[in-house]
Amino acid sequence: MDQTIEQPTQQPEWFENFIAHYDTQNPQSGQIIEGTVVRVDPEGICLDLGLKREVILSARATEHVSKEYLASLSPGSIVPVYVISAASENHEMEISLSRGLEQQTWETVEKLLQQGDILTLEVVGHNRGGLILKYEGLRGFVPFSLVPQLQGIRNPKRAEAIKNSLVGTQMDVKITEVDQEKRRLILSADSAEQEKRIKRLEAFRRGQIVKGRVVKVVDFGVFVDLDGIDGLIHVSQLAWKKVKHPSEAAKVGDEIEVKVIEIDHQRRRIGLSRKALLPGPWQTISEELKAGDYVEGIVTRLVEFGAFVKLPQGIEGLIHTSQIGYSSHQVPQNAIKSGDKVLLKVLEVKPDRKRIALSMRQVPIERQIAWSMDTMDIVDTVEKQPFVDEVIPEQAEAINLPT
Repeated sequence: MDQTIEQPTQQPEWFENFIAHYDTQNPQSGQIIEGTVVRVDPEGICLDLGLKREVILSARATEHVSKEYLASLSPGSIVPVYVISAASENHEMEISLSRGLEQQTWETVEKLLQQGDILTLEVVGHNRGGLILKYEGLRGFVPFSLVPQLQGIRNPKRAEAIKNSLVGTQMDVKITEVDQEKRRLILSADSAEQEKRIKRLEAFRRGQIVKGRVVKVVDFGVFVDLDGIDGLIHVSQLAWKKVKHPSEAAKVGDEIEVKVIEIDHQRRRIGLSRKALLPGPWQTISEELKAGDYVEGIVTRLVEFGAFVKLPQGIEGLIHTSQIGYSSHQVPQNAIKSGDKVLLKVLEVKPDRKRIALSMRQVPIERQIAWSMDTMDIVDTVEKQPFVDEVIPEQAEAINLPT
């Protein structure tokens, strides 16, 4: 029996050409491709770019790449390379690792711009318009108007000193503009600071006890820096006693402990209280007032059995109806009204019951006159001379005494 020997099927010519040339479809100029490090030696870096043969990056070709980055490379590392010129019959493909890394960095900052991330970068210098910061192989620019440390500074010498002091420091920034074609990378330290403030503000809770530094004292209170957040202690929250001016209770630079009593997210401020952490007035009143003392007060409200008076110690005492008025001839209901300032004698202090008994009628007339005239000269005169029962009409009218 004849046996037929099958001849191998011959592949079409087009298929052979495809096999011979499919991996020589070289990348084009301007393209970014990834390469795998095959080895690293003193001669350079050997890369596998998925072509017919490996490509060598000479040591000279990597001189613009940071030493730290080169030291991190090992067989298997993936690196981006930029195709400067494609390969041809008479020309080897020319590639650049530094430009590949730069292109990769531009793509990264584009993503960071969209994500709104905060970056911590080194300030490497400054020019006429702003600070220069370094992000990997790129240089970013922060306009002086977006640097919190320079805001509000009018003195040129002071501003220049601040700029110089910032060089070499780390600064938190956000990317606000990326333009690779113009090689523009614009940053903002102010935006980063605002975002950090919002996050810090969200961490505070009412009733929380915190420490801060006094940064400003004004007529209506004290501003405290709480790690970048402005906190305000209103003058009424500085102490239990009445404070004529906040400077009596605190000064710039003081480190104080305060209680959070209000959080204003819109204004990014926190209401604070210092007196909430101080001993209450009833705990110390026995050291400050005792029976027989004289004290001023403000009438806060009238009730059926008397009048409540706010004392300088920050607490209220009671004037019984029988003790209202500086004369027994006065009708209690007509002698005082809410808001009146009065001079009082302390009859009794009972801290355990939170009660202070006061009297207007038991204030000696010489004290009434001296107090009403708001001068101690009258008191000195009265103390040196026997008191005369006759009262000058004008003085009697000033303190509601009968003439």
